[in-house]
Amino acid sequence: MSLFLLKPIAIWLNKMELDNYQKSKIRFHLGFNSGAQVPVGDRSRLEEAMALIPDDYWYEEIVYHIKRCDIAWKASAAIPDDYFDPGGSKTLNPSRQEIISGDVQRTINTSDPLKGDDYFREIYLRECDRMAETLYVPNYRRPEVRRYAFERAGADFIMAVPGPADTSVACRIVLSQTWR
Repeated sequence: MSLFLLKPIAIWLNKMELDNYQKSKIRFHLGFNSGAQVPVGDRSRLEEAMALIPDDYWYEEIVYHIKRCDIAWKASAAIPDDYFDPGGSKTLNPSRQEIISGDVQRTINTSDPLKGDDYFREIYLRECDRMAETLYVPNYRRPEVRRYAFERAGADFIMAVPGPADTSVACRIVLSQTWR
């Protein structure tokens, strides 16, 4: 065998693959819900990017991005998870925090829930942008990107998307009606 044929086989054998749970997390963080009118071409590009991870470094970086998005998602909640627990913090996400150190150390938290929500939401969206850039796909969590989904919806048909094949073709329907 030539070296030209052995290299693709070696790449195929070393291919890394995400499990279904990791793929689901990526779809969630990037806004690729199957019922969200995401264009089929973009959805198939994401599925292809998740299926064809070239090596260990890319795999580790994508898993790292998933962890960062998970942490940012949890932090973006205006009401933290432990708010209602008996030993919980009982504080909302602060919009401003001052730490004064010296003879006496103290922390002053100023909480404007709407401003804090905007800050933490933007941090989460930036983490999702980083993951989208790594996978070379759009981030449909961004409102600026989301509007393009509706402009292109229904314009593509790709067989790579999971589900039954579409057998209805407009030219066959027209021909069957005019053939008689």
